[in-house]
Amino acid sequence: MRRPAPGHVSQIVHPGPRNDDRRPYRLCNAEKVSIVLPAETSLLKSLADWISAAGYDSAVLDLAGLTLGPFEYVMPDRAIDDRHAAWYSDTKVSAGATLSDAVAIFGKRDGHWFAHIHAYWTENGETHLGHLLPESLHVGAQSRVAGHGIRGAQFVSRPDPETEFTLFRVTGSSQNGSDLPVNALVTTLAPFEDLPTSVQGLRETLGVAAVRVVGLGSLAGTEFTNAQPMRGLISEILLAPECRARSDGGTNLPVRCVDLNGNLHAGHLRPGSAPTLITCELLLIADD
Repeated sequence: MRRPAPGHVSQIVHPGPRNDDRRPYRLCNAEKVSIVLPAETSLLKSLADWISAAGYDSAVLDLAGLTLGPFEYVMPDRAIDDRHAAWYSDTKVSAGATLSDAVAIFGKRDGHWFAHIHAYWTENGETHLGHLLPESLHVGAQSRVAGHGIRGAQFVSRPDPETEFTLFRVTGSSQNGSDLPVNALVTTLAPFEDLPTSVQGLRETLGVAAVRVVGLGSLAGTEFTNAQPMRGLISEILLAPECRARSDGGTNLPVRCVDLNGNLHAGHLRPGSAPTLITCELLLIADD
């Protein structure tokens, strides 16, 4: 049964039944990591080899500063059928760039390591934000990337009946990390869940006074506290490294966005005005 979105995004329709769990999560242990990537290597293979050797269930990595050779990417676009609320642009090609900001969510797809990557970069004087196609990525110059290795929870690619996309979903891992302290959780938000409100609710679930937030996803438009609103209802987003939420109700969630017309937006999300479009994949880490 097709369902419209609530409120000002009511023209958005997802095709499938509503998932009852709107903020699915798994508690886990997040360990800081730093990896040196050799030049002229496949990014996906290099990171897959590293994560397997390290024994992590998943990883959430900051790829800022990574230099890539020529690569392919897509951007958000209108749906090409009546079974989806949004789709992707035709594949675009970059001549290569050093990423200014980028987040990679590492999980399993069909039993193999896979990465969901959103990145922001400058090329020939123009700035871009896109969804990078991981199989096309090769390290252009030796680079160091940082982030967190995850034990006790995993991102796994599965069909999502509500949106009819294949998306990362979160699962637990009973064998890996059970003897480690819980200091984080991973989550994949459902459509129309407000991003700042969800982060605050999940911070309470984690039971800590403050969290750092890392991730990416899509929004059905948004308002910012310090910039003009993004009116386009189809977008992809990238959370900035300084994202935080505190028990006193304070949220600091700066993001970069690109809408379906290729317009770039940036600002701090206004709570109650940032509905998820398809999903947001997030890591919340206790902030000491």
